Amino acid sequence: MAAWIEPLWAKDVLAAPGGEASASISGDRILSAAGESIGYVDSGVLRFGVRSDDPSIRWYQTVGGANFHDRSKVGYAMTTLDTPIYAGYTKLIRPSRVGALVADIGGGDGRNTMPWLHETDARIVVVDPIFDGLHRFRQRLEADHPQWLDRVLLIEGDARRVPLKGGAFDAVQSIEALAYLNEDYAAGLKECRRLMEASAHLLVSDRDYEGGLLLQLLYFDGIAGMLKQVGNRDLWDGSADNMVRSRCFTREELVDMAEGCGLHVLEQHGISSLSLILSYLRGVGKLGGAEDEPHLPEVHKLLAWLGDHGRMMRSHTLVCRKG
Repeated sequence: MAAWIEPLWAKDVLAAPGGEASASISGDRILSAAGESIGYVDSGVLRFGVRSDDPSIRWYQTVGGANFHDRSKVGYAMTTLDTPIYAGYTKLIRPSRVGALVADIGGGDGRNTMPWLHETDARIVVVDPIFDGLHRFRQRLEADHPQWLDRVLLIEGDARRVPLKGGAFDAVQSIEALAYLNEDYAAGLKECRRLMEASAHLLVSDRDYEGGLLLQLLYFDGIAGMLKQVGNRDLWDGSADNMVRSRCFTREELVDMAEGCGLHVLEQHGISSLSLILSYLRGVGKLGGAEDEPHLPEVHKLLAWLGDHGRMMRSHTLVCRKG
């Protein structure tokens, strides 16, 4: 494992949780402006700690965080289908300036960070409450792309009180992450807004209510599971004996939420529910064989088109600026 070296630009963005005061790194300790220890460096990840009473965080800790990287290698898995669509959406918020600063809130194991590293010279801060996913991402960078390490800052922290300075970022993204805050969703969205400089853009995506009905129908208790979801914006996912709650929205509800948090919605896109259906069919052995693999590029093109023009979405994706 490569020795961790603090990126020189970290001092320009690091703050105490909530951004209320500055913070600095001294050796393996993170210090407040008053010199008190508020976190530490562990295997290249800055650990500020997270709320121990949050059920969603506890659930993800038990499963080792998001595993999008591994799932994206499986043909017709939902992650495989959706990741290229999200990579296209990240282009909608790319700043023009050299060495732009980007925050990826709820970035997990880095699947939506990679397009920035591959295609731009941006510097990326990935904030996520689960250390394991961040650590796996760090290990992959060390093994496969060590030249990118000085452009990435990985932080274990809470989206409700992000340990970054306000107004410091040229772009912010939060993709299928804030929904796990449930009743605190607005707090996470306001934190994303706080990080944005005046001309920055935000890409936020979270799951659709009708897509949630479809998820319950296919994966959880069939018709009974779907009907239990009717009118309910709590979405349960996971395995039958280990479930996690998150929030889902109609598109109008998500737009209203964004505008209520001081954001102006510039564009509306999404992820088609077709990706959920294709992934389900793969899981039950009805799709994904050798005869289907050659069609995957065409399927990606169709899903990209449906994200802009389709009507039934798995997730809604908004491009916003400060209102």
